[in-house]
Formats: sequence, C-alpha cells, structure tokens
Amino acid sequence: MKLHHIGKVVGDLDEAVKYHRETFGFKPLGDAVIDPIQKVEVILMEMGCGDEITLELIKPVSDDSPVAKFLKKGGGLHHLSFAVENIAEAIEDLKKKGALILGETVPSKAHDENPSTWLYTRSRELIELIEKEQEK
Repeated sequence: MKLHHIGKVVGDLDEAVKYHRETFGFKPLGDAVIDPIQKVEVILMEMGCGDEITLELIKPVSDDSPVAKFLKKGGGLHHLSFAVENIAEAIEDLKKKGALILGETVPSKAHDENPSTWLYTRSRELIELIEKEQEK
C-alpha cells in the first residue's frame, strides 16, 4: 500500500487551481475530467513529488454527489488515497482491521479507469483504494 493522492473538495476548480499554483507552485497534470459515478469534476495537481503523490481537487457537479454535503460544510481536505496491487486483498485486510467498506469497487474516471473503492477506518479516516501496478 502506497500513498497515491490527497483529495480536497472545492467549490470552484479554476479558483482552486489558481490558488494552489500561486501559493504552492503546484501544476495541473492535465485537464479536469467528469466522473459520472461519483458525480464530480476532478483535476490532479503535481505537488513537487513528481507524479507519485498528487493533489486531487474535487468539485461536486450535482446535489446528490457523495461530496456535495461535505462542500456545504466548507469543503477542504477530504481523503487519503492509496495505490494497491490487489484491491480485493487490500479490502479484506482492512476489513479485518476494523474498516467499514462504503460501497462497491468501481472504475475511477480520474485515475485511468482503475478499480477503486472507499473505506472508513477505525481511526475515523476516509480512505480510497485504487488498484495500480506497483513500480519495483
């Protein structure tokens, strides 16, 4: 398991990109994409770690998006995402450690359609797992 990205919920993607570029020197890694499953628009930003760990700026595109209520409460830092080689094994391991699975494993539009899922840990953290081949 390896840290992949940090998710941050924002109300305005253009303004958030501008802020992170001007304040921290972060750079967009491409164009924003719409994830129809999560009902969000997402853009990834390089944080000075190459593309190993990125900042994922997330804007809900509808009131029934899973992050819409979070934004109404002010938004901000939302989740940590980890890359795993085998998502099914990682889910089982985290379940044994007390994590609650929040939904089905689905393709992640913002991350090359790789399988992803959401968990809530015993220490009250929202975690996303993304299945990716690990570099050796």
